[in-house]
Amino acid sequence: EWGGPESVRDAVRDLEVERIGHGVRAIEDLALVDELAEKGIVLEVCPGSNVTLGIYPTFRDHPIAELDRRGVKVTISTDDPPFFHTTMAREYEELHLAFDWDEGQFKRIARQSLDAAFCDADTKVRIAKKLEA
Repeated sequence: EWGGPESVRDAVRDLEVERIGHGVRAIEDLALVDELAEKGIVLEVCPGSNVTLGIYPTFRDHPIAELDRRGVKVTISTDDPPFFHTTMAREYEELHLAFDWDEGQFKRIARQSLDAAFCDADTKVRIAKKLEA
């Protein structure tokens, strides 16, 4: 978060990553955003911590919706729940209030999260069945 888009760019170009923790400041470089979308690189986004740390003043100012709209695969995470006084339910509620996201939007992002998860195929199948229920 603090390094700006340069740190995201360095990770993409030097490390050939598939996922980047945080990385939301990529939004400050639209060519980088396009590159993330084209390469299918997932950003693990923690809106509550970004707001608490003052990276963005409010959830409504957070770039997660714009990143998603531009085709970047995003996940919704809590970062450090006790420290940031958050839960997944709160993250979802705040994003719903800020961007009017509905259940379909959250399910799509949850599916992206599952696709990007570092777990075996059997675990992914088991979780996918729960998401579809």
